[in-house]
Amino acid sequence: MRELDTEKAGQYAYAAAIDAQRRNNNNRSHYTSAQIRSALSVRDLIDTAFSYSNLYINYRQKFIAIKAEGVRKKDALANEVLELFETSGFDVVSTPQGLIVRISK
Repeated sequence: MRELDTEKAGQYAYAAAIDAQRRNNNNRSHYTSAQIRSALSVRDLIDTAFSYSNLYINYRQKFIAIKAEGVRKKDALANEVLELFETSGFDVVSTPQGLIVRISK
């Protein structure tokens, strides 16, 4: 699991959120229904194995990112889920805000 060093958007947070939502909506059409179903499955597994404050899917140009903010492991199932993601070829990244699972195109 990798770690990212990120910074807050500060006074530009609102504009950054609007732009991210626009890009997310535009990029969703670039993925097949199988890739979207895979992202939904990852989201459901995170929902089962972790507690979090916010969970959402971002459709990027090169990958789908499933983000869980304020994530905490519920039990031993969380370790198995993380191992499953990594053996399935997904990129699991830890940030100060939470956990990101990336599904490449």
